[in-house]
Amino acid sequence: MGETMRKELIILPVLFSVFMAIGCTSNTGNDTQIPATPTETPSIPVEEPAMVPDSNATSETGGDGKIVEVSIKDFSFNPESVTVSAGDTVRWTNMDSVGHTVSGPTFESGILENGDSFEFLFTDPGVYDYSCSIHPSMKGTVIVENN
Repeated sequence: MGETMRKELIILPVLFSVFMAIGCTSNTGNDTQIPATPTETPSIPVEEPAMVPDSNATSETGGDGKIVEVSIKDFSFNPESVTVSAGDTVRWTNMDSVGHTVSGPTFESGILENGDSFEFLFTDPGVYDYSCSIHPSMKGTVIVENN
């Protein structure tokens, strides 16, 4: 049981592996092709994107209204509080390197990227608190007085 048995123990697994490889790769000629059945792709309704504020946007202020500027920089509104007359417009411009919003009780800017502006015409007297919905610690106030 010496030398011959050791050779058989080595040769048998090698032969088995060779036969397995040949058996796995042989082509029997029975390849069945199934024709593709065309299917309809259902149409998915596409929503119109929300209006993205344009950094060059302007708005009608109506009458003798003026535009009051508020900058968004260093994660704050500057000035934090502004007083305007009814009929005035406030323009917020994002000067920060990240997106911000101007979110108040009657207005919503959407995300303003660097250089983008949002304007809102204030027609009714009152105090309008607003914040950035992305960074809620950013807060501001617009005080609207009668003309």
